[in-house]
Amino acid sequence: MLGKLLKYEWRGLRFPFLVMMIVLASTTVLTCSVIYTINPNYNEAIPWYSSMALMFSIFLYYFGLIGCSIGLSLIIVIRFYNTCYTDQGYLTHTLPVTTRQILHAKLIAAFVADVLMVLAIAISLFLIIQVTLHHILSFIPEFTYADLMWEISRGIGEFEEIFGIRIGLYFAYLAIYSLIGTIANIVTLFGCVSLGQLYAKHRIIGAILAYFIVQFILQVLAYFASLPMYARMLGTSYNSDFSFFGLMSPTMNLMLFFSVALAVFMYFANMHMLTKRLNLE
Repeated sequence: MLGKLLKYEWRGLRFPFLVMMIVLASTTVLTCSVIYTINPNYNEAIPWYSSMALMFSIFLYYFGLIGCSIGLSLIIVIRFYNTCYTDQGYLTHTLPVTTRQILHAKLIAAFVADVLMVLAIAISLFLIIQVTLHHILSFIPEFTYADLMWEISRGIGEFEEIFGIRIGLYFAYLAIYSLIGTIANIVTLFGCVSLGQLYAKHRIIGAILAYFIVQFILQVLAYFASLPMYARMLGTSYNSDFSFFGLMSPTMNLMLFFSVALAVFMYFANMHMLTKRLNLE
């Protein structure tokens, strides 16, 4: 039954998700096309035209990224609210499934959508960087793309010495950290929506207020979690006793712990509101 719920969730997300993918692809193609019109030597008749076009496309691309990232979160949250706490919830809660299955289906669908969005943005950035590098290097015949890759490989060789960890382990750490953080963030967003239902006459305002309170708490926790790192940075033995990763990882781990702990609380808050305090509009 969970599979059917996931199909139902994806049907509700696929159209806005597809629209955002089209926006991201369009801004990526536009930016890459404009990059190819730029002459680094600025010897064309109207050099300001290419520069202005590039600036415009970069701004458009930037706002496209922001719109896709924030827009996806808003769509996920609005769908959760509409299908669980409004009149649409009558259909949702009369399905022959448990409340836990409903919540899990929404969490999984939101997580998959977030991961796909991150991958799409990563591919988009990679394409723009590659187009930029190839175009710039085409005007520098004495320095080829292969030479650039060689210099980068040399830098990778020095990574472990600077950061205190192998590059493969570092990226694996970031990947696991990001995946756990994404799940925790989705559960927390859903929890804020659920807690907002405590304000019977102003549910949306209550959800927004709950979100800002949660963010304030996380910011305070982040400040205290970073104090040991700042103390080590100010210490006289920092350069000899700590690597970059050894300095940053305790703070990052502690912040991830706080996020997960908050997500666990929000998970049970979701379950409580969906089972014990459900009051559909």
